[in-house]
Amino acid sequence: MDSSLTPGTVVGGRYTVEALLGRGGMAEVYRATDVPLGRSVALKVFSVETEGAAGIGRESAEIQFLASLNHHALVTLFDASIEGGDGGEPSFLVMELVDGPTLKERIAAGPIAEIDVAQMVVDLAEALHVVHTGGVVHRDVKPANILLNPSALPAVEFRAKLSDFGIAYLIDSTRLTMPGTVIGTAAYLSPEQARGAAPGPAADVYSLGLVALESLTGVRAFEGNMIESISARLVSDPPIPADLAPSWASLFAGMTNRDPALRPTALEVVERARSIERELYAGGVESHTEREADDDASAMPAATVAMTVPLEEPTRVLATPSDDATAVLTASSPTSTTPSDDATAVLTASNPASTPTPMPARSRPAVPRRVVVAVAGVLAAAVVGAVVWGSVAAGGGAPASEPVPLPTNEGVLGTHLDELLESVTP
Repeated sequence: MDSSLTPGTVVGGRYTVEALLGRGGMAEVYRATDVPLGRSVALKVFSVETEGAAGIGRESAEIQFLASLNHHALVTLFDASIEGGDGGEPSFLVMELVDGPTLKERIAAGPIAEIDVAQMVVDLAEALHVVHTGGVVHRDVKPANILLNPSALPAVEFRAKLSDFGIAYLIDSTRLTMPGTVIGTAAYLSPEQARGAAPGPAADVYSLGLVALESLTGVRAFEGNMIESISARLVSDPPIPADLAPSWASLFAGMTNRDPALRPTALEVVERARSIERELYAGGVESHTEREADDDASAMPAATVAMTVPLEEPTRVLATPSDDATAVLTASSPTSTTPSDDATAVLTASNPASTPTPMPARSRPAVPRRVVVAVAGVLAAAVVGAVVWGSVAAGGGAPASEPVPLPTNEGVLGTHLDELLESVTP
């Protein structure tokens, strides 16, 4: 395109341009406002210079079909106006606006977790099944055409939406492209597209396989310029890392088979990806928030621990016994012999000396005075009872000629017993 639309430009009598979002080889995408409805939309404006452009306007059946597509992984087409290159208003499509990065931008930040890739493959293959059933082929499945909405679920990072669905189909169906022109991006074309054959649903499955493999590994399968990239897939399969789980390796090998007849259908991809998703959940897959917490923890300095412990003192000895006699400390020490960098040590409070100091023998505790008095009372009752019984036995109440002997007691208890005996002796 020669120039971009300036902010404030009204397109189609109702769409006010706000800002440029991106530019491609044959179109520009703007953030715009649908004035009558008061909602934000994505406005894709084409640069079509050929005579046949007016023919697109006659393909209303195809445009209506695209507008009728309804799936959560498809960017919805709201409106279309194909006026042609007669000097009038440019041709444009109005689509749902997804406020999120593209998958291409996300992959640039690093590989994506298995559970997120599995969920993405389920969603996108399901969307492909919907449109393939309607006789439409996307032809350009690539990371830049996959938009990511932040997920509301803690276990999932994002939800993917496939954009530009059917746009290449519309343009090609009206013979706007030159004979033999390949529609698509070289790095993700199927072998049959690379040979110039008319692509079918299997071509989209192949491209999705390359996209999913790159999302999981962070590495594009076919690098190089257009000629090198296209030539490579005609003679070889994309490399699949040996450390991938067998279920992943089998799925990718099937989706990227050079023979389109041997590839699984989009619906079969949905079923197999959903099976992988179930395996991951059954195996205790981490949630997205847990992964973020782990990433934050791994980014912390090694000397940062739950309780600050100097590295030169890997084992901390607590000097004074207290109610909290056992302290659990997470410490990182260069002298640690445990295999983990962040070992958890359970330290029991003890004497700060290097060798344990035996506790001194405890002397017999003094008997409280109230205990002495109580015991003396019990013994006094016994003594009185014995004296009375002796008097009765002597016949007549006279006391016995000899006092009742008591056991010898020393200390405070003995003193109290002597005083008690003296008081009851006639």
